Amino acid sequence: MTVKEAYEEWSQWKSKYVKESTMCSYILIAHNHLLPYFGDSPAEYIQSKVVQRFVDEKLGTGLSPKTVKDMLIVLKMIVRFVAEEHDTPVLDKWRIIYPTKNLDVVQRMQRYTPEEFRKIVDTAFGNPSNLSLAILITLCSGMRIGEICALKYEDIDIERKIILVNRTIERIYVLNGDKLNPYTKLIISTPKTSSSKREIPIMKDIFPLVKKFSAVARPDYYVCTFSDKPTEPRTFRNQYREFILSKVKLNHCIKFHGLRHTFATTLIENKVDVKTVSTILGHSDISTTMNTYVHPSEDSKRTAINSSLRKAFR
Repeated sequence: MTVKEAYEEWSQWKSKYVKESTMCSYILIAHNHLLPYFGDSPAEYIQSKVVQRFVDEKLGTGLSPKTVKDMLIVLKMIVRFVAEEHDTPVLDKWRIIYPTKNLDVVQRMQRYTPEEFRKIVDTAFGNPSNLSLAILITLCSGMRIGEICALKYEDIDIERKIILVNRTIERIYVLNGDKLNPYTKLIISTPKTSSSKREIPIMKDIFPLVKKFSAVARPDYYVCTFSDKPTEPRTFRNQYREFILSKVKLNHCIKFHGLRHTFATTLIENKVDVKTVSTILGHSDISTTMNTYVHPSEDSKRTAINSSLRKAFR
């Protein structure tokens, strides 16, 4: 059985057990990367050296190791499907070597400085609108862009002063069996993981503004649009950028996901325990929070050196 034949069986089976958006991602990976390279290969016997060549070629095009590893996860699912469904021994334990990280090109995580944070907050309060409220909520909750775009006023519990993250919105390719149509659609679904479905306390300082909007909004209104029609992440990203550059008048605008980074790093820097931060962010594994956000700041490192070595100079 070839990888292409195995993929056709696997995709029909797998689509019954995962979200449509997840299956869409798998199909994109298969059609754009795996099938052109492995399609005619026997699914039962794919050697490590062949997979290594695939990895090297993909990394050579500028793709990140994480992106390539995600491709191999899909390939391994297809191969293991053959083993389980056809009771066939397969070769799926590949020894892959990835390049050592080049410390000179490590990118800093995008975030706003405390001064920029304050300026965004002040501008949002000075220009109350559905857009500024949505940005303010994101900055003070760490919600993902799909989550804030899908947030309705019925998800805001004024009495308990919490936000319930129940859904997310995204644009995906339309599926046609195990293939993708050349057009897309907007879907609203459950959050990406069970941990992503969560409750987030509303910050005390922004609660009065949230309460004012909630008092005049219908429960089925979306926060981002103040109507029963949602906006999609791409449109909201553009609105956010315009707000930062034209309203706040910062000389730069980081990615929207940088609001989530700003929120998380601010909590970590203020000694909030990592488990609490992880729960608020909706991470399924605390190690994700640790690896992404728990890094000592320049001030922390300077304080550690000065305080620890002070006695040696006296």
